[in-house]
Amino acid sequence: MGHEIESTAWIGQVPWHGLGVELPAGSTPQQMMVAADLDWTVRPEPMMVNIDGEYKQVGENTVLVRNSDNKIFGPAGPRFVPTRNKDAFVFLDRFCKAGKMEMETCGSLKGGTEIWALAKYRDDFDIIKGDTMKGYLLIHVSHVWGKGNQVRNTGVRVVCNNTLTMALQEGKGQFRMPHLADFDLGMQERAAAAVGLADNQLMEFAEAAKFLSSKKFKDDHVQEYIARLYDPKLLEGRPPGAPPLHMDYAPRAANVWEALARAPGATLPGSDGTWWGAFNAVTYMEDHLRESYKEPSNILHSMWFGGGARRKTQALELALEYAK
Repeated sequence: MGHEIESTAWIGQVPWHGLGVELPAGSTPQQMMVAADLDWTVRPEPMMVNIDGEYKQVGENTVLVRNSDNKIFGPAGPRFVPTRNKDAFVFLDRFCKAGKMEMETCGSLKGGTEIWALAKYRDDFDIIKGDTMKGYLLIHVSHVWGKGNQVRNTGVRVVCNNTLTMALQEGKGQFRMPHLADFDLGMQERAAAAVGLADNQLMEFAEAAKFLSSKKFKDDHVQEYIARLYDPKLLEGRPPGAPPLHMDYAPRAANVWEALARAPGATLPGSDGTWWGAFNAVTYMEDHLRESYKEPSNILHSMWFGGGARRKTQALELALEYAK
C-alpha cells in the first residue's frame, strides 16, 4: 500500500485516502486490528557489526525487528520496552464494550513504525445549528526509539473535516508514555484517568468553542493573530502607517487569511467573522493546505502527533486569549 500508509481498516465513511479494508459497523477493536494487519509484535535484537567476517555485538544497544516479516525498524537503547499493538486495542475494547464509544479506523504509517487507532464517542454535539463536532479517542503507538506512546482526545469539525485539538491547556487531556514499561492494565488505568474518558474534556471544549463563536474579531487583531502563529517577524518593529499585515504575509499565513473567507464552513453564522472561524482557518490550513502534504502519511502524522497538532493547540489558546 502506497504513500507510507502501510495498512488501514475503517468503518462507515470511506477515509480521505481511500485505502484500507472496510469492516461492518460494530466490529470490535481486535477485529479491526486483524483486518488492518496490525496483529504483530516487535522484538529487540542485539546490534551486530561484521568485522573481517566475524559478527560482534555493538555495546548494549539493540535493533527493533518486526516478528511478522523480520523487517528492521531501527535502533533502540538497552532500556527500550516494546509495546504490543494488541494492548492498545485491548485498551479501546473496554470502552467500546461499555458503550461509550465505537471504533472508526486504525492503521500504520511510515512502514509500520507508527500505529494509530481512533474510536468515536457516541454522542456528537453542535457548536451552533449546522456546525457539528465529533469527539474521538486517539491512541498512538510508536515503535521508534526516542518516541513514546500517547493517548488523547481529539475532534473533527464535520463541515470541513478539520481535526481539532481538545486540549485547552498544554498536556491536559492526554497521556504520554515512554518506552520504559509495558502498556499493561496498570498503565492503561493511568492513561484512562489522564485523558478523562467521561466526556468532561469534550464538554469543556464545546463550551470554549461556543464562546469563540460568540466573539467577533477585529481585522487588525485577527491579522496579528495569524502573524503570531506563522509570521512573527512581521510584528517586530513594524512602523506606524505600514500596510496591513496580510499584505506582507508569507504563503502559509496568507493561506490562513484566505481560509477565513473561503474554507468550508467559513460563512456559517457562528464562524463568519468570529474567533471560532479564525481558529478553524488555522486548522484548515494545517490539515489541507500545507505544501508538505503531498505525502499523505505526513497529513495524519502532523495533524495528530506532530507540528500540526502543536500549532492547533497554540491557535486555540491564542484565540481564547484574543476573544476574552
